[in-house]
Formats: sequence, C-alpha cells, structure tokens
Amino acid sequence: MDPSVINTAIVVAIGDTAVPHIDEQKLAETYGPAQAKSLMTQISELVREAVAMPIEWGDKTLAEGVNDILQRFAEKHPELSQKALHEIGRCVGWNLR
Repeated sequence: MDPSVINTAIVVAIGDTAVPHIDEQKLAETYGPAQAKSLMTQISELVREAVAMPIEWGDKTLAEGVNDILQRFAEKHPELSQKALHEIGRCVGWNLR
C-alpha cells in the first residue's frame, strides 16, 4: 500500500474522535466500503502492534511511556508520518491509561 494512503487513512479514521478509536464509517465515506475494509484491517493491526509493545515504566509518566513506545514504533515503521504516529499514540495512551 502507498504510504501516503495509509498515513492519510490513519488520520481520517482516528482523528477528531473524542475517545480514540478507528472510525470505520469515516473510512467508508472517504474511501468507499471495499477499500475501507482493507484500510480498517491495516490500521487495526498497526494500533494493536503499538499497544502491545513492551515498556519499562520505571518512573515514567503516561505521556513519557507513550512517547517511548512511539519512538520505537516510528523506528520500526519509518513509512508512517508524524500525524499518523500522533493518532496511533492517542490510541496507545487511551489503552494504557
């Protein structure tokens, strides 16, 4: 998949949600039902992968923990934009809180 498509889809799907989640309806409205299903799967896999990353909490705050995960996640997925990483980070933070 073209990195610009997945990056934009992540921002479309998660951005502007009060409680961070993947909004399948927004994806369908933007990309059509067939492509939305594929994008939903890819975005879900990325979010699950980020949430599952181990963390050494030590004296880290929630924000520091999320930043640590996102830094390592960005190294693993250099194709992801800062905006896409930010939205994935919102999901990670929500799950860790």
